[in-house]
Amino acid sequence: MRLLPRRPAPADPSAADAAEQDELGAGPVTKGRPTPKRRDSEVRRGPAAPAPKTRREAIARQREQVKKAKTSGTRLSPGDRRARMLAGDEAFLPRRDAGPLRALARDYVDSRRMLSNVLLVLFPLIVLSGFARVPAINIVVLVVFMAVLVEWILTGRKLLALATTRGIDRGKNTALGLGFYAGSRAYLPRKWRVPRARVGLREPI
Repeated sequence: MRLLPRRPAPADPSAADAAEQDELGAGPVTKGRPTPKRRDSEVRRGPAAPAPKTRREAIARQREQVKKAKTSGTRLSPGDRRARMLAGDEAFLPRRDAGPLRALARDYVDSRRMLSNVLLVLFPLIVLSGFARVPAINIVVLVVFMAVLVEWILTGRKLLALATTRGIDRGKNTALGLGFYAGSRAYLPRKWRVPRARVGLREPI
């Protein structure tokens, strides 16, 4: 049986250490050089980005991260996509909610109280009115429906006028259609609304 020839021992001990480190794949030993401090490493990497102070800054940072993910070919998980949608990111919103006019309608609804806010509470009464033969209940339900319909039309007109003053494209939206969109959001509790509200009650929009 033939044995492999032994490697001759190097004359310089530091060369032996370097050869041993090369075999282990750890790279050459850098003796005589101090270990870099953590703050020096952070300086080379660059300063950390400060945390966003407002909701708009957070949304802007999320959009930037989405753009980076798209350019790098990284796919977002379903949870990340839903988080972007809840935050109101235009890239992940359904077509029904996309656009600056719909965003204006959502802010308008979220910043004030409307008659449509009580529709969810009155829903059991509306269902019972279909089976009840009490004229008073039917009249109340009819009056509520008429009042809500008028509110939707007036809300749609106000949103279209507000969009005109702010230079937002109105597209083919009508007062009734835009008012229905606003009302369908208004009757839901704030924590159920998608995207999430970005303005509080009585806050300017």
